[in-house]
Amino acid sequence: MKSKQTIERDVQLDMDHRGVAIQQVGISQVKYPLTLSGIERDATAYQSVSAELSLSVSLEQELKGIHMSRLVEDLIEMDGHLSVTGLATLLHRLKEHQQANAASLSLSFDYYLDRTAPVSGRVGKQAYHCELEGQLDEGQLILVQKVEVPVTTLCPCSKEISAYGAHNQRGYVEVRLEHHFAADESLDLSISLEEVIEEVEASASAPLYPILKRTDERYVTMQAYEEPRFVEDMVRNVAVFLRDDARIDRWQVRVTNHESIHQHNAFAVVSGGR
Repeated sequence: MKSKQTIERDVQLDMDHRGVAIQQVGISQVKYPLTLSGIERDATAYQSVSAELSLSVSLEQELKGIHMSRLVEDLIEMDGHLSVTGLATLLHRLKEHQQANAASLSLSFDYYLDRTAPVSGRVGKQAYHCELEGQLDEGQLILVQKVEVPVTTLCPCSKEISAYGAHNQRGYVEVRLEHHFAADESLDLSISLEEVIEEVEASASAPLYPILKRTDERYVTMQAYEEPRFVEDMVRNVAVFLRDDARIDRWQVRVTNHESIHQHNAFAVVSGGR
C-alpha cells in the first residue's frame, strides 16, 4: 500500500517577477444544479435549474496563481441554493477566500414560466433564457440581470401594401439591466425578470405560447395583425418602459427579427440609464 504523501510546498504561493497583474482568472463552463429564487415577481418562488457558471478573481502581479479548487468549494458552500441578491454573498466569499482585490461571476440558465393560451385556457411551460452576472471591485458591487424573450412581430409595411395578409416573424428581445451598489450596502433589487418578460411580451405584436388549439391560433394570428411592429417599434416600446424605471441604473435592449421573407435578420439596439 502506498503511503500518503505530504505536500510541503504550495506552488501557487510562489512569487512572480514579470510585473503583470491579472484582472480575471478562474474557471468557466461549470455545470451545476441550483435551486434559484429571485426571478419571479413572487420573491419566495424558486425553481431547480441546470446552470452554467463562470467564477473568477483578480490576481496581484507578485503572486503566481490562485487556488482553483477554492472557487468550486465556495460554490458548494451555497448548499445548492442561490438568489439574485445572494450573488453578493458568493462574490464576497470568492474574494475573501482567495485574498483577492476583486471577484466576478456569471451564470446562465433556462427558467420556465406558465403561459395560458388566450381562448382554450390550456397551460404549458415556456422557457426563457436568463443570465445573472456580478462583479465586486474597489468598494463597488455591480449586479446584472439578463433575459431573452421570444415574441411575434408583424410587418406594418407588409400589412399596408398587401390586399390581404402580412408577413410576420419570430423576434428575440434581449434585455440587460445593471444595478450599482456599495460593496457593503444592503441590496434592494425589487425588479424581477418575470416583470421584464411580461412588459416585453405586451410590447410585441403577440406573445408566444407553448400550446395553442385552433381557437387560440385564430386569436393570436388576428392579434398580431391588429398590432403590427417594425423592429424599430419593438425596441422603442421596451426602451420607454426601461428608461422610466428608477430601479435600474443602466439598461440595454436589443431586438432581433428572424425575417420570414429575407435570408438576413433585422435588429435594433437602444441603451440608456444613469
